Amino acid sequence: MRAIRILFKSSLLILILGLEIYSLQLIVEDQIAVQDLNLISVFFYHFMVSAPAAYLISQILVPGHDGIPLKNYVFFLLVIFYLPVLGLSGLILAIPLAIFHRSRSEKSDLPININKIRELSNTQASVGDSQTIDLGNLHGLYRSKNYHKRLQAVYATLKLKDLEAVPLLHKALKDPVDDIRLLAYALLDRKENHLSKRILKNKQALEKHDYSNNKILILRIVNDYWELVRLGLIQGEAQNHVLNMAQKYVELGLKQYPQDLGFNFLYAQILLKLKHFQQAYEQFKKSEELGMDRSNLLIYYAEIAFHNHQHQEVKRLLQAIELPTNYPKLSAITQFWQKAS
Repeated sequence: MRAIRILFKSSLLILILGLEIYSLQLIVEDQIAVQDLNLISVFFYHFMVSAPAAYLISQILVPGHDGIPLKNYVFFLLVIFYLPVLGLSGLILAIPLAIFHRSRSEKSDLPININKIRELSNTQASVGDSQTIDLGNLHGLYRSKNYHKRLQAVYATLKLKDLEAVPLLHKALKDPVDDIRLLAYALLDRKENHLSKRILKNKQALEKHDYSNNKILILRIVNDYWELVRLGLIQGEAQNHVLNMAQKYVELGLKQYPQDLGFNFLYAQILLKLKHFQQAYEQFKKSEELGMDRSNLLIYYAEIAFHNHQHQEVKRLLQAIELPTNYPKLSAITQFWQKAS
């Protein structure tokens, strides 16, 4: 799609340049009568060519903004209008140099920017001096057509909990503006890097001591592995590797603490994510036997029933769930199944 847009813009610029040269040729060869009416027509014709050319060139040479800043547009328009053919030719010849310079700067700046983001403190994010961070307001700010407001919203995720920040950052990865996509990528990388370092530190501490009586360290390792998956910071084959590592350590914890509710519940969630539905169901049932409220497990039972094509059971379980108002997506799913025959 991007290649088609580039081809279209290039073809349009070549066409505009051709019309400019043809217009100048008509004047030079004296093929039009030098009359006021004809001169006005020529100037109007030249202006009509200059306007779209200035728009296209300002888009190519100064990207990364919503719309075209007026001062940029006026500058390119004046260059093209007051320097017929030469102005347009010079700007077109400058395009490859600008693209090359931009690609080089992006490649060289990427690691530096990511390292700087990793070192940022959460207190450095703000959306205003007196404005508190509100998730709804932040999503509204990100939906703005203004580039700077969207960038501000992405920076503000530094003050949010990871579970709230990550969905907005994933949206920002698809932003049309390079700066916003790069910032979102750097912030996600920062979160992944933080969890990975913490896992490594706890694993090293665990190896220095006897594996027994290290419940807290094992639980931290499993929780951090699970957090990488739950937040969507790891995708594809890497996600399967992380899940398998989480399974390895949670099973280690269960050997020492088979009746621990925390280990059993985490194990059930990991098995569900690995699509071991029967094992996951048995583990959720064990968590229930160990004291977990059944109402907190109904959504997991419903998911397992759905994967097993037990649609009536899905409907029955979801009808029994009392959802708080702050889960609109889950509420919509429940309403769908309640209406389903």
